[in-house]
Amino acid sequence: MPSYPVRSPKPKANIVQAFRGEVRAVVPLHSLERALVVVATIQLCFLPWAFGARTSWAQLVSLGLSILAFTLAMWPRRYDGELAPDGDFTLHTWPRLLRFPPFWLGLAFVAYIVIGALNPAYERVSNGSVWFLKPLEHVDWLPSGLDAPFDRMNAWRTLTIVAAVWLLACSLWTGITRRAAIHTILTALVVNGVALALLAILQKVTGAEKILWFVSGAPSYFHGTFYYKNHAAAYFDLIAVVTAGLMIWHHIRGLRHLERSSPSPVFAFGFIVIGACVFMSASRTGMILLAAYIVVLLTTYLVWRARRQAGPSNPILSGLAAVAVLGFIAAAAFFLNLDKSIDQFKRLTKEDKQWSIEARIQARDATYEMFLDQPLTGWGAGSFRHAFPSHQQNYPDIYRGPGRRYFFWEHAHNDYVQALAEFGVIGFAFPVLALLWLVAKLCRLGALGHPAFLLMLFGLGLPLAHSWVDFPLYNACILTTFAAITVMLVRWVELEVRPGGAGVPAGRI
Repeated sequence: MPSYPVRSPKPKANIVQAFRGEVRAVVPLHSLERALVVVATIQLCFLPWAFGARTSWAQLVSLGLSILAFTLAMWPRRYDGELAPDGDFTLHTWPRLLRFPPFWLGLAFVAYIVIGALNPAYERVSNGSVWFLKPLEHVDWLPSGLDAPFDRMNAWRTLTIVAAVWLLACSLWTGITRRAAIHTILTALVVNGVALALLAILQKVTGAEKILWFVSGAPSYFHGTFYYKNHAAAYFDLIAVVTAGLMIWHHIRGLRHLERSSPSPVFAFGFIVIGACVFMSASRTGMILLAAYIVVLLTTYLVWRARRQAGPSNPILSGLAAVAVLGFIAAAAFFLNLDKSIDQFKRLTKEDKQWSIEARIQARDATYEMFLDQPLTGWGAGSFRHAFPSHQQNYPDIYRGPGRRYFFWEHAHNDYVQALAEFGVIGFAFPVLALLWLVAKLCRLGALGHPAFLLMLFGLGLPLAHSWVDFPLYNACILTTFAAITVMLVRWVELEVRPGGAGVPAGRI
């Protein structure tokens, strides 16, 4: 079976050009790979503009784009002419897919959800404004689910989201053969994120009361195109991580190749814009996580500069650059009135304490009790909001509010406990094992030896940490973006360290 095409330097290139990295074989991407890049870029950029993909129509569009991307990735590619300087051949990508453990884990997870959807243990029955769960006969030894309307969330809608994520991840893993393709998608994500961040900042500055100044129905805590400020902060945190990774990678590459300029200052500006957007979101967790990431970013870079042996290094200039960045952020904070967002921290110990902390703790405890009722197979995908009230009633503070009105919880504000309650230990193990395999793959490839890859890997932990106190990974936009970035990061490192490839082993930079 032919291997992936590898770029070869021009034979008559001189040593200086080769050292600087100025010599590259002009081999364009295959048309199918270009199409895959376009589809994946459209999908990832579409999701945040579709109001965070919180509605069923946006999730169905995402699934359609994932199916198209998967078809393009699996289609056999004929390399000839300028695409194959070493000889014509046909590339089949399906063997690589079969060697991808997350493909099989995702397939098992999809099958698990389908079995539960076809084997409901309860049915949501509505009688006007009142609804209740009606027990149904089902196969006890199989995973079960809860029959509920699609628009109110059920197993089939959850399957729509999960299948879109799974198919896109498999498409990127199998269909991407060149580092340029990954850079194109990631750069498009950054450009799209900066545009969204500028929009969110402009809406805050102008005091907009509607999304995009004309979309009504959003709560007062919307941010940008996201209805929920914490989802906005979690998404922009992810984009900030990608921006920082590209910034550091281009900077290091420029130093190594003695380039006179690089795109790193442009990415640095984008990082500052996105950071300002996060601090204006009023999401306390999002601000804390990004602030911690900035500290790690500066520390990692300064340590790398201090220990770097090749190329010019001036610790004083590095320190001055860090001071300049912090000064720019401080100036932005002053002119954009970010102090109003910082005031959110004070509410952690004042009047908002009960509902920001105590209520979520009680919701977590109630969800854990829900999990203990069916610990192995769970209540079924998409069942939380329908099954939770029976456990919520054991906690009066989160059951009824002023006027004796019932509180309706769509999410547990803790993704891990909610996932355990819905999927059980068996179902929850599939995505966890897939993520662990990707992280282990990154470590085996030497990603920890390159500051850019190390920082991106650390940054992927931001939404995971955020998920302990909220539900960012239950947002289709954030989950899809997180999975795509993770897979592309592993593929990027793999292309960097591939023997004979265009990249440079991460540990040697």
